Amino acid sequence: MSGATDSPAGHRMETAFASDIGARHEQQDAVTVRASPDGRRALLAVADGMGGHAAGAWASRTAIAAVEAHWDACNGTPARPARWLESTARAAHEALRAEITDDIAPPGTTLVLLLVSEGEAWWVHCGDSRLLHFRGPRLIERTRDHSRVQELFDAGLIREEEMATHPEQNHLLAALGMPGGLRLENGHGRLAPDSAFLLCTDGFWEQVKPDEMAGLLLADDLPATLEDAVQVAARRGGPRGDNIAVAAWRAAPPQGLYRLRGGSFLPLILVGGLLLLAVLAILLWPVGGA
Repeated sequence: MSGATDSPAGHRMETAFASDIGARHEQQDAVTVRASPDGRRALLAVADGMGGHAAGAWASRTAIAAVEAHWDACNGTPARPARWLESTARAAHEALRAEITDDIAPPGTTLVLLLVSEGEAWWVHCGDSRLLHFRGPRLIERTRDHSRVQELFDAGLIREEEMATHPEQNHLLAALGMPGGLRLENGHGRLAPDSAFLLCTDGFWEQVKPDEMAGLLLADDLPATLEDAVQVAARRGGPRGDNIAVAAWRAAPPQGLYRLRGGSFLPLILVGGLLLLAVLAILLWPVGGA
């Protein structure tokens, strides 16, 4: 699913989102993408619910519904983006708390929000659903998980690639709906012509590496490539695979050197290696005459 809009200034933005139930019996991840009526702003949100029976699905969908209600209430034109994102996340948290009657094992959800508006981007998150910010093939930054494995990584006790498979990977330290207050972290960045963002639940980032994410964000057909990517993640997850939800935003369809054709889902390290081999072949090719 996708959308593309041109702002009055001629700047183009493209969005897409996809999800997969994985090997679970119920989809507890939720995702939404919205655009303002004038095409100048976009909102992306991803949530990963937790709780027995139908509680996790209820939590993530309730949070996303609260986000969409706030977007509609301001007609997609929040006056103070950073403050609006935080108030939206708090409204989603309060919507959950209003319905929760058992604090011994309450349902909850992660949440990551991205608001893009005319050359700038703001985001806020809670839990271990991630936002990754790319410039072309380069990963600029990712949000810091509110989890035990993030603490272990920060302390230098495990490598980043070990986070996805660590026994404590599901040990969250913060989530919407939990008693005792809400923990939020926010970020901000200015956009470049090759800026792109990917928001995803842990069912995606556990199976798909950042260089692969960069590759799919550079594909010609973003919606189709994102759909392919969630299916790849689901297959890699196997019989114990998690739910998956992902949303993407990019400034414009990529041009030139980094463009991947045909919805290719390739690691950028592979693309870079092929380009390097081509250059070396040209430089080392023997010139005629002996």
